[in-house]
Amino acid sequence: MPTTTLATTPLFTAAETRRLEQIVNQGGLSYLQMMENAGRACCETLQAEWGAAGKRVGVLCGKGGNGGDGLALVRHLQTRGALPFALLTEEPTHRDAEEMYRRLGNAPVYRLPMEQEELERLLDDCDIIVDAVYGIGMRGELPENIRLLFEAAAKGPAQKAAVDIPSGVWGDDGGAAEGAFQADLTIALGCYKIGHFSLPGAGYCGKIVLRSFGEQEEDRQTAGALAFTGDARQCAALLPPRDPAGNKGTFGNVLNIAGSRGMSGAAILSTRGALRAGPGLVRLATAQSLLPIVGGALPEPVLMGLEENEQGQLCWQDKLAPWVEKASAIAFGCGLRAGAQGGQTLERLLSLRRAPLVLDADGVNILAQWPELLDKIGSNCLVTPHPLEFSWLAGRPVAEIQANRVEAARRFAEKTGMIVLLKGSRTVVAEPGGRLFVNCTGNSGLAKGGAGDVLTGMIAGFAAQGTPLFEAAVLGCCLHGACADLLALERSVYGVLPSDLVEVLPILMKRLEAPLELAQI
Repeated sequence: MPTTTLATTPLFTAAETRRLEQIVNQGGLSYLQMMENAGRACCETLQAEWGAAGKRVGVLCGKGGNGGDGLALVRHLQTRGALPFALLTEEPTHRDAEEMYRRLGNAPVYRLPMEQEELERLLDDCDIIVDAVYGIGMRGELPENIRLLFEAAAKGPAQKAAVDIPSGVWGDDGGAAEGAFQADLTIALGCYKIGHFSLPGAGYCGKIVLRSFGEQEEDRQTAGALAFTGDARQCAALLPPRDPAGNKGTFGNVLNIAGSRGMSGAAILSTRGALRAGPGLVRLATAQSLLPIVGGALPEPVLMGLEENEQGQLCWQDKLAPWVEKASAIAFGCGLRAGAQGGQTLERLLSLRRAPLVLDADGVNILAQWPELLDKIGSNCLVTPHPLEFSWLAGRPVAEIQANRVEAARRFAEKTGMIVLLKGSRTVVAEPGGRLFVNCTGNSGLAKGGAGDVLTGMIAGFAAQGTPLFEAAVLGCCLHGACADLLALERSVYGVLPSDLVEVLPILMKRLEAPLELAQI
């Protein structure tokens, strides 16, 4: 599968960030000079954002490299006319941090432990508080004294900034410890980290500003990053090309197996999503009883009615086999109902399919009920669960999944060989091998039944046209959210309907094709 060549924003892990620092060091810049540059960059950012000159700035410094950045910041603030002080949580132990401490000069220094009332008075007098306690490698719970320190910082009126990443936020995946530092501004040094954009950690970052510690763009490219994010315009580069001389056979065909008694909406919405993505043909296999409803709503797809059992579930019929074998992409699960019949249908489908497969909704639930089918999935399969469905599928509590969504998606992708699209605010797409996309489009208007059906259809539609499945998932996820953002601008988040997403998608895609800037998207 080809690597992503988009002009997207790379997101680095702690290990990748350290590799970046090593590359810069091998290029002739010392680690001490990187720390000096980081302190200067943070000072310039605080001045540009909040006008630090003349203000009292408390810098909370840990014992390691992040604390060293903070100590360098104190000195630079002092030279720029601010009134800074350093508050040491521990004495510096990092070699370069020790040197920065020696260079502090006459800047005031306070130390923990300190009486809580005294600490609160000290911080309450600040205009700006800067967190430089822990860096991106921090993981686990915060010590009690640090939680109390951050509680004292939160009580005062000061604006709050974090050096590189808020302490307590895990840089590799966006997990967050209880009591993590709540920043209004985060100054990312050298590169963005996964934790800056992944929830819950992203909620602690505030505004994120990227500043250099001496690296060049070619250094970041050499270091590499498997994770990335991007806006609608960036991800639109993944749209499959349209051959002006093409025909319906050129652009592939989608097979959508969806719908059951009482669930016609899921079949309609997922099929419309597929149609709007641009494939040459969409085939819908659905419950026989739904044909009059679906046929009246959808003139474009080719329809096949399947028999139902007493519970309204579809029953496999061999007449479906040629459609499976000819499909360019397959969507399975929207509105199907889980149960034994669904398991048998999926098992038969897996034995015949050669095309990329998108499993959504009851497709995921069926897989959770029939775990033995995991061994028959094969490659080129995408699952699109929401957190509860993922809990059933992975056998992990929802709270554990939500606390570390990136890690959960990555682990399951590696274990099963499937691509995982874990829905929610900041949807995560993970593939075996490590590539990962964090989606930052979308809003609460998507929190409605049927929105996921539209997404499934869109992804299958893009995949049918030859877009690799991981890229199709990234594209579908980003544009799906951007449609909701566009609708929210026009109608508010309260009034966004899944059917609206389908209607606005071609409008969004037209704007992305044109040399226009999309406001707020």
